[in-house]
Amino acid sequence: MRRLPGRIVGETVDTDGERGYVLTLQTREQHIRREKATSNITTNQTLLALAGLVHLSLLGPQGLLELGETCLALTGYAKSRLVDAGLELAFPERHTFKEFVVRTGRDAREALQAARADGIYAGYPLGRDYPGLDDSLLIAVTEKRTVGEIDRLAEALGS
Repeated sequence: MRRLPGRIVGETVDTDGERGYVLTLQTREQHIRREKATSNITTNQTLLALAGLVHLSLLGPQGLLELGETCLALTGYAKSRLVDAGLELAFPERHTFKEFVVRTGRDAREALQAARADGIYAGYPLGRDYPGLDDSLLIAVTEKRTVGEIDRLAEALGS
């Protein structure tokens, strides 16, 4: 092996027995000049997909089932707590898994600011993207949330 600035070059033999050199022990596309490099979003997306695959592999079939049931239960609990706190489900006839829409009875951005003052990020204001839903928040509930956090969310949005 010989050293080049910032690169390690290894010697190898190809299938025809010819000597060749390869760049080794480096990140992908490290050898491309910065001004010619393109975004490595493909690498980033691959890393996200790989992380998801590892997570699902570790869960296994039974763990995945339990994860889904947990999400459904927490979403149902969040819906009932938010309705009890005075909010209205925007689409009550729709079945949901992790996300649902609530009407806050006021501008959704104001509701978000009030919740943020209590250290709670409450959701996404849909009025930005959908006219007529200025009072609506998209709420997402995952297995990472606790009953206590959902209670705090309902208190913050209900007040």
